[in-house]
Amino acid sequence: MVIRKEHALALLRVREEELNNAPACQLFMKSEEPPYLELERMNLLRMVRPLEYSLTYWGRALANIIDEMVSKGLIEHPSKWDEDFRWLGSEVIMMIETAIENGDVPGPLTEEELKKRGFVEEKKVEKKGTVVVINQYAKDVYDIFKNAHPRLIIDRELCQYIKEMPAGPAESSMLPAGGRFPILMGAMRLLAFSVPTSDVYALTALGQEIKKACECLAPTYETVISEDIMDSLARVIDEGVEALTDEEKEVLMALAYIDGEGNILPAGEHLLEAYRIWKERCFRPVKSINVEILDAELLKAIREVWKHHESDPSVMPTVDELVHYMFYKPLKDYKHLIQHYGRRLYQDLGYQKKEEIMKKFSEVKTAEELFKSFYEKGNKWYEKMYDIVQESLYTLESFNLIRAEEKEGKKVHYLTEYGEKVLEDMEKRGIREIPAVAVKAITLTNKEFASPNVDWYRKAVDAQLVGGGEATEAGKMYAQMAYEIRRLPHITRFELQVLHKIPERGFFVKDVYEQFDETWKEEVEYALNKLEARGYIDILQNEAIVLTEAGKLIKRALSGTPEGFANPITPLAVRVLEALRKVGTLYEKEKKVRVLPKNFAEAMKLSGLDPESFEKELIVLRASNLIGKNSINEAGLLILEALEKLN
Repeated sequence: MVIRKEHALALLRVREEELNNAPACQLFMKSEEPPYLELERMNLLRMVRPLEYSLTYWGRALANIIDEMVSKGLIEHPSKWDEDFRWLGSEVIMMIETAIENGDVPGPLTEEELKKRGFVEEKKVEKKGTVVVINQYAKDVYDIFKNAHPRLIIDRELCQYIKEMPAGPAESSMLPAGGRFPILMGAMRLLAFSVPTSDVYALTALGQEIKKACECLAPTYETVISEDIMDSLARVIDEGVEALTDEEKEVLMALAYIDGEGNILPAGEHLLEAYRIWKERCFRPVKSINVEILDAELLKAIREVWKHHESDPSVMPTVDELVHYMFYKPLKDYKHLIQHYGRRLYQDLGYQKKEEIMKKFSEVKTAEELFKSFYEKGNKWYEKMYDIVQESLYTLESFNLIRAEEKEGKKVHYLTEYGEKVLEDMEKRGIREIPAVAVKAITLTNKEFASPNVDWYRKAVDAQLVGGGEATEAGKMYAQMAYEIRRLPHITRFELQVLHKIPERGFFVKDVYEQFDETWKEEVEYALNKLEARGYIDILQNEAIVLTEAGKLIKRALSGTPEGFANPITPLAVRVLEALRKVGTLYEKEKKVRVLPKNFAEAMKLSGLDPESFEKELIVLRASNLIGKNSINEAGLLILEALEKLN
């Protein structure tokens, strides 16, 4: 949906003709028609006959909104707008949508742009004072957007433009010159731009499938994609090619959607997926994944230790062995890990010791020496090293990159197929961080009409997930992985502290930072990154933060957890919870699952853990108030419910 000056004037013109009881608005010249055709694609106008247009229900509603807002002085009359001013567009729709998701509060990033368009007002809120919120007109416009089903018609010329353009995400300057094609694509919701201004573009989920179809079809007719063509193709699947008329068969064959026997060709496959998205308007949720540098190094360490196991069967990737591998190697081999180790030391020792810690990096030769320098007095240096490795292993398992299993009475770690893929990428393109928002820059395009903001786009470029105007091979791999992995809940002590600060809505990234001393900004940023990747929060394009359904459950379940635990919930503990539920009996009235003592041995087998690890996770679960002596309590059941939501 795109409304510029010419579109608004066209709507008002057709509305005026309608008020004068004219059957339709008749144009005098073909050169007048482009904005009318674009409005017809938006389902705001209906073509009565060539060069004659009338309002649809939703077009009339939007024309009335413009007229009313002008009369109330919220916006100037469209005749006074700049020619290129986009009163509505994908970026404006997203500004409104993110405000609605955030309790109507647009926030500082988008407030001014919405104000220019007459979509905000001041509201008094208890305990908050006067707050700027979106007004009813913004909500009415969004309602029109959600209900006005766009048309989908692609001619040969537009098909060629779509075929040649980069799919995005990309900077808007990379769009090839195409006259009105970008506007026409926006009208059909094939192309979206970033919030708050259109600095970055991306093809939508519908646009991506249309592009794939355009790259495979044979442009033998003036119109290569239309609703009639899609309907005919769908009937081939539902009823068989025999259900088509000879003319319909000829069109589908000539455009290379089907072969002579009625088999669906590649162009047809992509058009059918586009048809499904267009007709059902069913869009995938936005998911992400995060890999820190230490996580990547541990994947490499696990594989190396298993190689060593081939010559020495006593060596296996237990936590102790991985600690030995990671911390006894020369620090110069792990220069890229200094930032991670530094953050962990700052968190424990305080940021006031930052200079002292950084000085120590230049003096010591191994990570072991570094940790001994700060923890030797309490003789806790090995414990700290162990905790760092174990926490990263928990993170890797929570993202289904590794799996801990019992072998010869020990807990050892195996790479999953996804862990192998991540390690292959790291070895091919270099060890680097994969931020959650960088992956989200790609998966966000699965929404109906959205493009990533500039910061996410740049992070994706830096992580080599986006380049050359579209997602790279690595970007596509991480984006696909974000949807395929089975997630297990995990949260660290600091992440839980951050989560507890975030209400369900009405909060922004800057508000989270304000809850902590400014020296903790880096830690908070990493915590938000992890919480987003875990699926507990959703950071919107206007930098608002809303809790997901899973996040609400996790927060509620861990509300009574003591703050002293490094990992209040671990993926291994969740595996134990799942196993206990399988061998227990649910008592709905009590909101408990009771487990007979004799069934704990069976639960241990089902969890896949060794006895020592199983007992340790039971201790964590009891200390976190998720289970009692012989039962899963309500908080534990909330964790299991969150597990279902995440997957």
